[in-house]
Amino acid sequence: MTELDKLYHQMLQAEINEDTVGTEHAEPHLMHCLENPKEEPLVWRIKPCICPPGKDAPCENSCAWDAISFTEKTGISIDTKKCVGCAACVDACKIGALQTGKDLIPVLRDLHGHNGPVYALIAPAFSGQFGEKVTAGKLRTALKKTGFSGMIEVAAFADILTFKESLEFDERINSESDFQLTSCCCPMWIAMIRKQFHTLLPNVTGAVSPMIAGGRTVKALHPDAVTVFIGPCIAKKAERREADIADAIDHVITFQELHDLFEATDIDFDTIEEENVPHASASGIRYARCGGVAEAVKKSVNKLDPDRKIKVQAHCADGVPDCKAMIQDILNGKREGNFFEGMGCRGGCVGGPKAILPKEEGKECVNAYSDKAPFETPMENPYVIELIKQLGFGTIEEFLKNSTMFNRDIS
Repeated sequence: MTELDKLYHQMLQAEINEDTVGTEHAEPHLMHCLENPKEEPLVWRIKPCICPPGKDAPCENSCAWDAISFTEKTGISIDTKKCVGCAACVDACKIGALQTGKDLIPVLRDLHGHNGPVYALIAPAFSGQFGEKVTAGKLRTALKKTGFSGMIEVAAFADILTFKESLEFDERINSESDFQLTSCCCPMWIAMIRKQFHTLLPNVTGAVSPMIAGGRTVKALHPDAVTVFIGPCIAKKAERREADIADAIDHVITFQELHDLFEATDIDFDTIEEENVPHASASGIRYARCGGVAEAVKKSVNKLDPDRKIKVQAHCADGVPDCKAMIQDILNGKREGNFFEGMGCRGGCVGGPKAILPKEEGKECVNAYSDKAPFETPMENPYVIELIKQLGFGTIEEFLKNSTMFNRDIS
């Protein structure tokens, strides 16, 4: 048995022991959940419900998606088609009966059993999440020590999508009545528009998220690769399952799941060497916090056409209530701006439910990391240009005009 084999079985047993405390006959079901999370809902019930049917339950009241209901026989019931993985119900449950899905066990299984490469795609919000001394270079080395073939910063694909959104803006926004809603980054924002405000879909660009763009690029260059997205978000686990983009990412684990893996493997970040390979511009890195997408697009549009008469006038919202309020203002004709960015979590991705740092501290770390980036915007990023060449295109513009890799039909 290899060291990864041992770790796989140890962590599986540790998860079962931790999550079944005080429960009866939960172990067989939890074993299946841990080993086959793609076949299970995003939220698991690991203890019996105690809220009486017909009464206001904290979990039900916390759900902005009407995904939770009660029955007398089973207690809580979660509609998997409506659930977007925001994890509000998990936080609201007073007895800890709910838990978000975990993908770490299948990742370990692929790390020690897959015949091809396994790549880690790390979200832009990673800065500072694993300690002050854990730079991108040290994180890359640590992931390789745990069995990954390499680490790619998803912020590099935020760079490419900034270009895509900027070209869309330049093409579509030609009068004061025109406006655009970004489709980058947040699956909760897109789910909100698709499920509750679908009349605005014509104003949404048909771009995939940086996570999907990264996964598709890796698969195009390495068809036998396994792709693992790592971030602070549970909703990314839901996004990964969507039918039209399920070809990109094989597993999604959270920062907390990766932290558990590092602890189990005794990675010493004080002595670990640093493999520094800058991937992203400052603009791409700032996608991790509220306002980052709008800021990046505004700078890129200005670079594309400094004399453009209609400039980017951005309006941003973070948190589901504020996003809904911003959209309602648009529908009521109280529109302020022509480019709208929504983030489902307060503070943006740095405020995700599985972030390790408080959101303000996470934002400071992201800003500090972006300030050290060797290039400010996507246009100056040689890593992105090299990626585009590997995909068979001469320029980013040529790639975006002649490839559908980063497109989707969100209707």
